[in-house]
Amino acid sequence: MNVDELIKDLSQRGKRWTARKTPQSELDEEGQKALLGVVFTQTDIELRANPPTASAPPAGAVTFDPAVDWRNKGGNHVTSVKDQKYCGSCVSFGCTALVESMASIELGALLDLSEADSHFNSAHGPSCGGWNTPACLEEIRLRGVVKDAALPYMSAFDNPPVIDPTTSLWKPYVRPTPDRAANQVSIDSHDLVVDINARKQYLSKVGPAAACFDVYEDFYAYSGGVYEHVSGVFRGGHCVEVIGYSEAEQCWIAKNSWGTAWGDGGFFKIGYGQCNFDVYAFATAKGVKLPAGLSWRGWESLGGVLTSSPAAVSWDQNRIDVVARGTDTAVWHRWWDGTGWRGWESLGGSCQSAPAICSWAPGRLDIFTVGTDHRLWHRWFQGGWSNWESLGGLLSSAPAAVSWGPNRIDVFARGMDSAMWHLWWDGGAWRGWESLGGILDSAPAVASWAQNRLDTFVKGTDSQLYHKWWDGGAWRGWENLGGYLGGDPSAVSWDAGRIDVFYPGQGFSLRHRWWDGSGWRGEEDLGGQLASGTGVSSWAPQRLDVFAEGMDSALYHKWYA
Repeated sequence: MNVDELIKDLSQRGKRWTARKTPQSELDEEGQKALLGVVFTQTDIELRANPPTASAPPAGAVTFDPAVDWRNKGGNHVTSVKDQKYCGSCVSFGCTALVESMASIELGALLDLSEADSHFNSAHGPSCGGWNTPACLEEIRLRGVVKDAALPYMSAFDNPPVIDPTTSLWKPYVRPTPDRAANQVSIDSHDLVVDINARKQYLSKVGPAAACFDVYEDFYAYSGGVYEHVSGVFRGGHCVEVIGYSEAEQCWIAKNSWGTAWGDGGFFKIGYGQCNFDVYAFATAKGVKLPAGLSWRGWESLGGVLTSSPAAVSWDQNRIDVVARGTDTAVWHRWWDGTGWRGWESLGGSCQSAPAICSWAPGRLDIFTVGTDHRLWHRWFQGGWSNWESLGGLLSSAPAAVSWGPNRIDVFARGMDSAMWHLWWDGGAWRGWESLGGILDSAPAVASWAQNRLDTFVKGTDSQLYHKWWDGGAWRGWENLGGYLGGDPSAVSWDAGRIDVFYPGQGFSLRHRWWDGSGWRGEEDLGGQLASGTGVSSWAPQRLDVFAEGMDSALYHKWYA
């Protein structure tokens, strides 16, 4: 196909989509067919002969939302776009993407599953030939699918990949997956949705689905907008994850598996009634089951109406205290007592900033905030709440606070000169303020993993993460840890030599970096859509509780255990 002619044709005919040369449009016929891989079932064939309709809902009933996109429906539940390469494994890419999304929706778990395990190590066998969604999902139900880290997709091929002479496609192999049980994810059930309105209702109320459709030559040159077939020959059947729809645009929204260089960053819209997209049944999956072991869970809403980043601390096993500024500029407090969430309670104050919280003993809480006079204010709990006291300073950010031992507190904040300033309680009196330099573009975060050890983190003027630390004898740093920060960071230590740092990243999803005792790891994308910086606490080794303000101004909680 001549893509330049297609571009002119789309413009002249006033179509709602645009085209460009893509890596896929430049392939020959054999290469384009290699990217497809649906073997249509008897059900699909019967639906093609007798297309489904939209059932009439009861009079006055609203059965689905006017528009849905699971990239922005209580957070982002759609995992990153992948590339199936020169292999007809699209069914496994569509089905594993579906299970990843349902894990996020049902459990708050962020998964990256192995398409190689799904396609080549299952009953399908080591071939780049096609498949169908019911068979693929049944394999995931019966035998599960491992995480991608246990069997990366490209590990199933030679390096470089070789062509299988029997199929003219890449030749894959069955690769062993050691410790399979520790990585295996499965589902309780899967189903097919046929009725058009039922599909929209499912997408609106439950989650994404896997969808098959017919691909024509012009689709390979898709760049953006609402696709409809204009020209070019039929190439075959393809499977994708359908993540939403728009009644206003009269289209489905889907995630492809041809990499981010194709389409709209790997995503596309396709008009209702086009290419049998709404003829072949949508495949669904429910009841994601994770392997035993540590994993991320949440997000859960803890309510409230926040006007700042939250802060959190733990003063004992299975205890968490969270504070944030409310709409009345007071500090509000919510806590987990081991059995349930309690509060909110107002602690008063007139806050210009988000509050900070720390604890140096069971039953002890110290809260700090910057008042409307730009001074640091302090209130504490020990058998009862004290009054607010002024600790001075002249500050331009929220404070951060930590304790590295009994009756010890260290507080950090940005000054009016954009440097980081430090105040500390040594058990007898408040000392400081001292300037630690730097040019901060955020409030600081602080953690401590040992007596007389402090690790601070800030967003620099280049929006990257910077680290400065006290090693017991002197201040060291600043060191650049990279990344992109969209807001204030938070930090915590669960054990000696361990630090976990969180912040809103690109797209305001939650990002995570950690020091494991030998080096910095991450940046890990934990999803969600944050409207503030973060707060974090830990009440045991390998336990993390992260908090942020959601787009609805409520407090949200995600945890690792």
